[in-house]
Amino acid sequence: MYDLRVYQDLRYIIRVVLCTKTSRLVLAAIIPAILLCGCGRSDSNFNSKEWKAGGSSSRGAMVQDLMEHDLLRDKSPSEVRELLGKPDDCTIGLEPARTECDDAKVDWYGYRVITISRCYFWKCEMNVIFGADSHRVEDVTVSD
Repeated sequence: MYDLRVYQDLRYIIRVVLCTKTSRLVLAAIIPAILLCGCGRSDSNFNSKEWKAGGSSSRGAMVQDLMEHDLLRDKSPSEVRELLGKPDDCTIGLEPARTECDDAKVDWYGYRVITISRCYFWKCEMNVIFGADSHRVEDVTVSD
């Protein structure tokens, strides 16, 4: 009997709180703030097998480790594909992004990642930039 009374009281409190104008305004402000501020993703160590098998979110958790340990520095495009799998996008010079990335002249790979919560709504990528002369990785950045 006691549990039923607590349950009824709790339902009443929730109903009253949700019916007040102030509470609706607070909820309207809190929900977008939570979505835009982050979901508490925890970073993890880079693992090539998990990167290839995982989605944007699991990749996003590994980006920091990949960049901090400079794991792509001086790698060729084929070595990068071996380590990370097929990129989501690539470019040659100023051409628009494409999805066929086997050309030896490719100078940029893009791998979709979710590093912060807005990446669920906007396209965020880890950018792998190859040198024009060396065709080796010169820089890795994240556009989020």
